[in-house]
Amino acid sequence: MIGKAAFFAGVCAVLAGIVAADTASAQYCEGTVVGLSGRYNLAKGTGFLAVRARPSASSRMVGQLFNGNTVEIFDRRGNWYRVAMGGIDGWASSRWMRNSCGY
Repeated sequence: MIGKAAFFAGVCAVLAGIVAADTASAQYCEGTVVGLSGRYNLAKGTGFLAVRARPSASSRMVGQLFNGNTVEIFDRRGNWYRVAMGGIDGWASSRWMRNSCGY
């Protein structure tokens, strides 16, 4: 019979291995903005893709993306991607992005 400390150490080692394997299998995912109007108009909301604080069209805009911009995609919630580019970090509509994520 093993002691509690040895059992706990063994469980921790197994969990650490699982976490390390999961992290190693994480895949880089990139998206490119496409299909936006070529005419920028902030008042009409055209010519840019709004990056929002939350995955909702009514959420505060924290940045703008344009055709051809490439972003890293970290997460997906419904029709929204969590993206980052430069100093911009937020949520953008998946409708205007092609990606390497397979979804």
